[in-house]
Amino acid sequence: MSVAADPKILLLLGDLFPYATGIVTPENDALFARLQQELPITLHRYPSGAAFNGWTVPQSWRAERATVSRDGRLLFDAGAHPLGVAAYSKSFQGVVDFDTLQAHVVTKPELPSAFVYHCSWPYRPWQADWAISIPYDVFRTFGPGSYEVDLRTVFEPGTMIVGDFEHRGASNRTIVFNAHTCHPRQANDDMAGVAVLVRLFQWLQTERTYYSYRLVLGPEHFGTVFYLRDRPHAELEKMVGGAFAEMPGTSGPVKLASTFLGAQPIDQVFRHAARFYSRAAVNVPWRQGAGNDETVWEAPGYEVPFVEVSRSLDLLRPFPEYHTSLDDLDLIDDAQLVEFFEVFRRAVEILEHNAVMHRRFTGLMCLSNPIYDLYQERPDPAIEKHLDADSEKWGYLADCLLRYFDGATTILDVADRHDLPFDRVHRYVQAFADKGLVDLEHAPIRRVPISPLGAHEIARAKAGV
Repeated sequence: MSVAADPKILLLLGDLFPYATGIVTPENDALFARLQQELPITLHRYPSGAAFNGWTVPQSWRAERATVSRDGRLLFDAGAHPLGVAAYSKSFQGVVDFDTLQAHVVTKPELPSAFVYHCSWPYRPWQADWAISIPYDVFRTFGPGSYEVDLRTVFEPGTMIVGDFEHRGASNRTIVFNAHTCHPRQANDDMAGVAVLVRLFQWLQTERTYYSYRLVLGPEHFGTVFYLRDRPHAELEKMVGGAFAEMPGTSGPVKLASTFLGAQPIDQVFRHAARFYSRAAVNVPWRQGAGNDETVWEAPGYEVPFVEVSRSLDLLRPFPEYHTSLDDLDLIDDAQLVEFFEVFRRAVEILEHNAVMHRRFTGLMCLSNPIYDLYQERPDPAIEKHLDADSEKWGYLADCLLRYFDGATTILDVADRHDLPFDRVHRYVQAFADKGLVDLEHAPIRRVPISPLGAHEIARAKAGV
């Protein structure tokens, strides 16, 4: 497969970041129109009020006016910033005392200039109230007294948009990559993830692949819930694994949260890619990364083994500027974006080239014989050979490799066992194949069986209950 040129992720992110997106909001149309300039993405629309498993697509919401005044003097206009009013806040007009106002203000003293992104009410509309986000530097100037609040929000029917795009390979076995689009003007969380995956699929378009690859972009949880609701069972059966990409542009190691079952092929692929193609990587159990739509992909009846790939520093505080207005373009490190992209690209290469090795000889081969020229030099106390630091690893691999040509072991198994990068091990094994010593059989991922409904639920479904 070709080596990707500079993917120019930051350039794309700069175009995507300004949109004040949401679960259902008019600017989603503009965002996806921009994305369609990059890839021929298919749009799926779900109307407000659509319901499934307790999830209901919300209405389109906007803040029409949001001011706080005192004695007729304007103190703060929350409507001037997309995060100034809590998402799906109710309207409120009235005079309140300071304690009441404080109970309805979202602020963060440790980030005194930041607006805080309050986003729980679209997911829990039954708890919705009214709230305004005021940077602490402003709010700390308030004090005891009476305040006039004029908060007017508008709810209207709308549609939620989920976009998908398929790169078709020789096989219908499908790897899914997912990122979310619903956080208004949040660069790292997660327009950066969107930009990385769009660039990845643009690279994929230049490649001939065995697997098919599907890109899914939409609102966090809601989008995937309704997208998967409408997927035919036969389509779900083709989905053999996937990865959620988020928070790629800040400091910290690449963090891999495992699939629900753990030790799945997609786990092995991404752990290896992060181990050898990033500067630092951390592996954590299921849902201990940042936590996102992997829960939907792995839900009963779908059970697509899904890893989450992020740079989350902590489950509850992924990065200091998380869910604030400081998650902007100034926060993003271009080198981190490129490295994150490279982990995904290398994961694709591993998926495409991993193979079981079948021997075509019997007995010990003299690998140093010029007709083979496959010997790996290793240190010798009597001879200065000027070898690389990892030469002993490669020498030990050569001692073991012939036994791995057993029709059961994969190239990735060998690379992991010997702590060596897949691409170099693959090239070494390919040299054996080129000499006619081994046959390589691609090792495709098999689908984890989807658990069946209980007999009682099947009867209810047939009865239309």
